[in-house]
Amino acid sequence: MRFFVAIAPQNDDDENMPYDPEQKEQKSIFGVIIHSFFVVPFLIAVFFVLLFTAVKILTAEKQTVYDYLNDVKSGGATKRWQSAFKLAQVLSQKSSLPENERFDMELINAFNQSKNDDDRVRQYLALAMARTGKEKFVEPLLIALKDEKEENIYALVYALGSLKAKRAIPVISSFLNHPSAKIRSGAAAALGTIGDPKAINSLKKALNDSEPNVQWGSAISLAMMHDGSGREILLNLLNRRYLSKFPELDPEEQNDLMQLAIQGASQLNDPQLQGAIKNLAQSDPNMNIRKMAMEVIKK
Repeated sequence: MRFFVAIAPQNDDDENMPYDPEQKEQKSIFGVIIHSFFVVPFLIAVFFVLLFTAVKILTAEKQTVYDYLNDVKSGGATKRWQSAFKLAQVLSQKSSLPENERFDMELINAFNQSKNDDDRVRQYLALAMARTGKEKFVEPLLIALKDEKEENIYALVYALGSLKAKRAIPVISSFLNHPSAKIRSGAAAALGTIGDPKAINSLKKALNDSEPNVQWGSAISLAMMHDGSGREILLNLLNRRYLSKFPELDPEEQNDLMQLAIQGASQLNDPQLQGAIKNLAQSDPNMNIRKMAMEVIKK
């Protein structure tokens, strides 16, 4: 058996190049300088940055709902609305809601003091109230609506609807005649969320609103109360060709509307609506719509 040893080719110039120990020493010293004054300090700095970050993460205290409220009251302009937003976000988890009078009173006081603040502060505090599900927040919201800025009315009406405030029905119904289509639409949706038959007559009138959004919200709200007065509107909402006539509706908004229409139509014993839902279950391009429609058909 023969073994072959690979020999690296030699450069003729290397053979003629004299050995210079001083040059080799200079190169070695240069490498030490680079390593000592640049590489090592850099690695040390990176280590301490990582250590500091880790310690900060481990020792950082989680903010409480009271911390957010304090930031709403005394923070800077940006800090206030961001803290109000975070408060509403935290309260979406029922486990984070304090069960005591102190928190409720502080939230009401913060809301009352926000009257002349950034609109976002007031809107997010109203949402925070809604997230608590507590009836005691109905009164301050109703009082505020008496002379509220137009920019904030939608949020307050939404909050009252989420709280299912039946005593707010007359006030919310009055907003079905508001000049703003957004507020009229919000009022129609809020009345449907409350679900009290006392709102049916007002919602029937809103079916003839000049704004499609108001018509849609009214028809869905009526259906959720087992009233089929908006049947034709529901049939339209279950038809993608109809919704495609509104270019301002993006695909996600179309799907949201259709899901709400399916929910409403499922409350009515109407063969034509059931047929439309069946068609969606069989052929709609959106999987969520198909799944929801199938679940309604199986009931």
